[in-house]
Amino acid sequence: MTTTDSTGQTGQSGSPDSAGPTNWASIEAIADAVRVCTKCRLHSDRINAVPGDGSPVASILIIGEGPGFNEDQRGLPFVGRSGKLLDELLATVPLSRDDVFITNVVKCRPPDNRDPLPDEVSACRPYLERQMELLDPKVIVTLGRHSLLRFYPEGRISKDHGKILRWGDRILFPLYHPAAGLRNPAVKRELERDVLRLPEALRESLMTPGQRATPIGQANTTSAPGSETPTSVDAEISGTEEVDKKRFETVIENELVEEKGERQLGLL
Repeated sequence: MTTTDSTGQTGQSGSPDSAGPTNWASIEAIADAVRVCTKCRLHSDRINAVPGDGSPVASILIIGEGPGFNEDQRGLPFVGRSGKLLDELLATVPLSRDDVFITNVVKCRPPDNRDPLPDEVSACRPYLERQMELLDPKVIVTLGRHSLLRFYPEGRISKDHGKILRWGDRILFPLYHPAAGLRNPAVKRELERDVLRLPEALRESLMTPGQRATPIGQANTTSAPGSETPTSVDAEISGTEEVDKKRFETVIENELVEEKGERQLGLL
């Protein structure tokens, strides 16, 4: 039997999960569902779920890993020190939060800012996928290692940050997490340099294959995060840049060990 829930979504009665329907009609309908979601253990300790915030017609979707302390308090993404740095980075483009949509892979804060567990990521996946469908962004900006891995399991943030990658019919643009920039001045400089390529990534998303200077390989056509292998739009990096990246790879691997949950969760 078909039923209708409080958000106007239809589903089958007797289903084990009242949040089962995934055909939410608007970004706000998704937000309403997220705020009352009990699909995983993360809901039990939250103060506020954090569905996302920004323009409902944004061409740029920014995805972090999950809410931190400040986000849990306010129900908004990236409102702590990491969020302030993110705002500063966007302003150099120049862009503001009104020009983009910001969300996370999981919508509730994991305890002690630990990494989200696989079942928690899975529980939130329908929300993120439907947000992507409704927004239909041209460019997806991933912040940090964990967000990148949701789309590109073979990716390495130390190697792929600042690259313009094609993911299906969209551009994937990985950046270091702002919290890593707060901890490490060298990473912050990389962030400041990389984010200036965002207009280039957006232009690339609007080009047809015949207009691109660099050939792009074929990717799968499904839209589930992690189901496609991004292909690089960038030309081969120079020998100098390769040396630079190897140097930063060592820095970031050390940074990942030190930061644990804070980096991807935006606590700082």
